[in-house]
Amino acid sequence: MKRLFLLVFFLSQSLFSHRIELNNGEIINSDSIRMKNDSIYIKDTVLLRTDVKSITFGEGGLEKGKGELPKDIKGILEDRVKLMLEYADFDGVVMLDKGINKLFSDGTRKYEYHFRGLVLKDSKRSWASFQRQFDQEREKMKIDMARVIKVDGRIIPLDMSKVTITKPKAEGMFFDKDKVIAFSIPDVEVGDIIEYKYTEEIFNPWDKKIFTLGWFFGGSEPVIESSVEIIVPSNSYFNFTIKNGTGVSINSTSTDSTKEYLFKKDITLPPVEEPLMPVTEELVPVLRISNQKNWNYIFNWYADFQKKRMDVTGEIQHIADSLTKGLTTHEEKTASLYHWIQRNIRYISIKGAASSGVSGHSASETLENGYGDCTDKAILFSTLLKAVNIEAYPVYLHTYPGPELIQEIPSFWGNHAIVEIFPKEGKPYFLDPVSQYFRYPSFATMDHGTDVICAQKSRIDFIEVPLPAENKRDYTYLIEVTAYDSAFVTFQSSYSGSYEAGIRAYWERLTEEEKKKQFEQMAKRVSSNARLIDYNLENLTDIAKPLKMTIIYEVPKLLKKQGELYLLKLPELEERYTKNELSLSTRNYDLIYDTSEEIIHTFKILLPEEIKILSLPEKFTRKEKNAEYTASYMEKGDTLIFKDDWIRKDKKIEVSEYNNYKELCNEVLNYAKRPVIMLLRGGK
Repeated sequence: MKRLFLLVFFLSQSLFSHRIELNNGEIINSDSIRMKNDSIYIKDTVLLRTDVKSITFGEGGLEKGKGELPKDIKGILEDRVKLMLEYADFDGVVMLDKGINKLFSDGTRKYEYHFRGLVLKDSKRSWASFQRQFDQEREKMKIDMARVIKVDGRIIPLDMSKVTITKPKAEGMFFDKDKVIAFSIPDVEVGDIIEYKYTEEIFNPWDKKIFTLGWFFGGSEPVIESSVEIIVPSNSYFNFTIKNGTGVSINSTSTDSTKEYLFKKDITLPPVEEPLMPVTEELVPVLRISNQKNWNYIFNWYADFQKKRMDVTGEIQHIADSLTKGLTTHEEKTASLYHWIQRNIRYISIKGAASSGVSGHSASETLENGYGDCTDKAILFSTLLKAVNIEAYPVYLHTYPGPELIQEIPSFWGNHAIVEIFPKEGKPYFLDPVSQYFRYPSFATMDHGTDVICAQKSRIDFIEVPLPAENKRDYTYLIEVTAYDSAFVTFQSSYSGSYEAGIRAYWERLTEEEKKKQFEQMAKRVSSNARLIDYNLENLTDIAKPLKMTIIYEVPKLLKKQGELYLLKLPELEERYTKNELSLSTRNYDLIYDTSEEIIHTFKILLPEEIKILSLPEKFTRKEKNAEYTASYMEKGDTLIFKDDWIRKDKKIEVSEYNNYKELCNEVLNYAKRPVIMLLRGGK
């Protein structure tokens, strides 16, 4: 049952012949309707919302003394009431999402956009605040109209003097050369309708020969009408594809000078939220268009920018030689340059014209500045590798989460640049020099499982998800249980891949005092009475070496006494195998993790002579398509040894695999919960 939003709504119109159809088939006609909470009031009758099948609003005059509402506003108000009833569970409803794209014969273009949205909850009052970045050297922005339509039919237009054009704020790592056009419609309340139109004239596009765009027919809220019109010169090439396109209508017309296409979709509901689901852009209908028959022109366009910026200057050669002096192998040289650029060239996002924002500054300029955005760092890193005779090029990709590349529609693509390396022996591989914390050959998970455009090689490649061993966590525990059932625990951990980078980034930012407090809290997560004895972080700031962590702490009463028995649950094992993302019994969408993973535990538990093991969990082994787990206990003299190995091979668990995967994870968790049962020698 849908819940009617908590709102008192009075029709300012005395519209007669309103028709109310009940679920039992009864028809009621009324001159007035008032709604509050889950009740509908008509004259002296009160109806429950759950009893009402539909409401049809009739025509009529206004209350005495009031002026006639414009016809379009009257229709919008009537639509609002229906939408409030139908979509009361949502935060808002996009009533209209309309775009018009015009390509002119000289390569310039114009974009017009019209938005109308119904605010159903406070969160969507944000629709009243508009912000859009634009490049004054390339385009003009104009707000054509903005207004709020109040519940009672009043129309409050935006004071156009309140539209501002400013520079975006430079914050931390981000610096932008664009301008921001913005406005905020005041006094917007729940139940109001926000509406605005704007026009963008692109008089200086990055390349007048390239015309591409994408359009999503949906989003995180219901969209009642979404349409985009494309108008191109009649003699121009035009290609498109629609993904998830059920329900999208296509109409085309031609004149002597233009070809016009209208793509429209009515009523698109947002995907039902699931943990770790694909991004919304992959689930709603999406249109991609291009005037390019193949990728050749775009490859050459990107490559020309890059080649001009990859000059090996004397300073670059000197840096490359000094960093690789004495190194002989491809891996050693690449790793040295990779670690250096991460730690010595600061990441700052710089956006601007195509020559800077898309294809970067020259390698020598980035080196001299000591900072750059992702493209700048990719160009400098590729040039440093070139200086030591290693073939490498900047490549473009769209990081996850984000839409997938549709290869049959050549287009500008990506929000990030990294480096593809072509060794003399072996397959090409990728490195991302933007971060400060990745040890060769690992790189950011946002790049895993994505397509990349390698312009200088005229190819589109795919970044495979790394093997689980490349995203490994290795945990070792030495536990000495005393005669009084307390224990001294020496915990050590080592890592590889993105998890190591994340751990390193976290600890490196803390002061010594903050580190100590964090280690104390880690010990107390095992037991609230735990006492920290010592800790150490090895190779914390040297990303060329593995990061290792050691914690030593004392835990009173690690063994839990139950009558004559003692129970031992291995510390932290259950927590690591608790997967909250598996709360659903079934899924509609694939389960998407950041990347693959492997987790290994080794416990060595030294027991006092007076304790003997009565029962151990049996060995566990199970393999599924994308995950597997093995675990076993072994008693060796006075030492109990536990070893396990959890592997998830990919970042994606498909819907068809979900039940088996969930079943395996639940079995692993139940196994981790099982205690070792012990007995005092001489006990029964």
